[in-house]
Amino acid sequence: MDLQKTKEARRRDAPGKQEEGSECPREPYNGKGHSKESPKANSLSRGSDSRNSNESANGDRRQQKEFYPQPTGQPSLTLAPSSSMTPQCGHSPSSKAIEIPAALGLDPKETNLLIAANRYPPVTKGTLSELDLPCIMSNINLRMDANFDRDLHFKPDLDGEKGRKKRKDAADYWDAMATEIKVYAFCACCGVDDKSESHHNERPSFEPRLPGLFETLQDVLKTLVPERDHPSIMQNLEVPLLMQQIQKGVLDMVGIAKWLAALLKTHCAPMRDEWADSMVKQITSGSQSQNAAEIVRGLQTLFAILEAMKLDVANHQIKAFRVLLIEDTIPFLQEYFRSKIAKGEFEVESSQLWYQDLKERQLRRMEDAAQTDSFGPLSLLFQGLSECLLQFHSPDAFPDTFAFDSERLWQLRGGLQNAINLEICWYIFQLYIHSRKRYLHAPTQTYATFRSRIGTLMEETEDCIRGSPPWLKNVRYIALEIARLATECCGDAHISDDIIGPIEGSLEWHLSNEYGLFQLFQGSLREKLLKATFITAKRYLNMSPLAICENQRPCAQTADQHYDIERIATRLAHIGVLHWKVWAPMLYVRESVPLTEESIFPSEAEITMTITYDRLPF
Repeated sequence: MDLQKTKEARRRDAPGKQEEGSECPREPYNGKGHSKESPKANSLSRGSDSRNSNESANGDRRQQKEFYPQPTGQPSLTLAPSSSMTPQCGHSPSSKAIEIPAALGLDPKETNLLIAANRYPPVTKGTLSELDLPCIMSNINLRMDANFDRDLHFKPDLDGEKGRKKRKDAADYWDAMATEIKVYAFCACCGVDDKSESHHNERPSFEPRLPGLFETLQDVLKTLVPERDHPSIMQNLEVPLLMQQIQKGVLDMVGIAKWLAALLKTHCAPMRDEWADSMVKQITSGSQSQNAAEIVRGLQTLFAILEAMKLDVANHQIKAFRVLLIEDTIPFLQEYFRSKIAKGEFEVESSQLWYQDLKERQLRRMEDAAQTDSFGPLSLLFQGLSECLLQFHSPDAFPDTFAFDSERLWQLRGGLQNAINLEICWYIFQLYIHSRKRYLHAPTQTYATFRSRIGTLMEETEDCIRGSPPWLKNVRYIALEIARLATECCGDAHISDDIIGPIEGSLEWHLSNEYGLFQLFQGSLREKLLKATFITAKRYLNMSPLAICENQRPCAQTADQHYDIERIATRLAHIGVLHWKVWAPMLYVRESVPLTEESIFPSEAEITMTITYDRLPF
């Protein structure tokens, strides 16, 4: 494939343009707004209208994003296999159905799994199709995330409700496979015909999984090894022959395992060799002891190796084509959204009204409407975003045009809300110190210690609903830590309820009230955030997406990132400028405007609003 032909990749993503037979996801985004159901959306002051469960939030968001960034050590993308790629076993018997021998004495659970468990392994060519290069190049979520996460990589999605279901389905499949192997062994040993004689037979029967397992193994291997090895795969994994050998009880599964291990070692990373040897040992042990469960453990290991190999290839491709993915971001997104809008599959009216409302409010605030500033239109966008990020109650959603930045914005909101709450806690701490007629001898050092201790507790409170028992419990922990540090600074020997009680009561009140201290520190933080964001955004306007991305690296190494306003402002400027370059000519300003700093804004005759630093609405 010619990877430079990015327009072909875009067409592949567009509905109705997908090539026949392609298994890439056709609708990576469902076109709906992104709700507040995101982790760390509201910090300590999460509103009562938020979801009760972070799991629920993750589930909803993953319906909108096939690939989802994980903000841990190294950012990654979760591989979320489509359930349509894993066919379910039908309950009506077919000509291939196998009758369950009554003499085998299976328990009800084993019988039910044989009948109802999935017919295909958890890892198939279909479930791995999102890792194919055409799908990587046309995955809009991946392209957006590549702009923000330098170490982006795929990993299996085993978190949340979907992850639990995936693990359970996989466990059921392998348990059913172990039982199926027992059925084949019993029939071969006793000379019993394993085919169901009649569709109307009252004895339970099941659709066999072993043929599908071998077929899947063939398909996946062919995607991982060069074409020169395909004849060997077809020869060693000839499904009809293998099934005949199984039915006669003469299949040399150990020989197949050794051949597979040799093939995999030839093409996989050396770090996988030990895994391949383990697979051979498990299958050999199971075959020698006639332990079906041990054989199945070997098969599980085999398919885990195949998935790991596919992930290795995909992650290498992401690194290899990272520059192309990033530099093509703006034209790719514009073509993607124009296609969606033209087909009525993406709504922009609400986003347009949101931005228009910002302009109208600004015009009403301006004393001299004749003044203009070329940065004005973009500064409005940042003002609107800052309102969503800093407001006390969680917004219902960010504008739909931020569909693929929603998760990043929720994370910024969590950091900003925690920064406000941290200042409230510090203020209460200082009040207590002053009430004891004491003074901090080293306020800078004390604040650093305070921020370290209280910040950790505050992050644990982010997903709690304000006023709920978990929230109140965490507030008490914060009060206890404040009281402990206060007694250390005052030289007191013990912490009593007389100290903790007033601090806890003050925390509950101010962290639950959007006026007073919250409003005070919110205004101060807004001024700092917008000033830093504007400075960075003006630099970014003349930079390419790749240059902006590379500029983020020093900020990513900043200590205490969660509360670093400069880092948050840099991240916000990155999101906003990239968004503006995509959407300004399409929606906010006018159509067909070249994306340069000199021309992305309307002329003075076209717009009579502006914003200057001394007129910010603080």
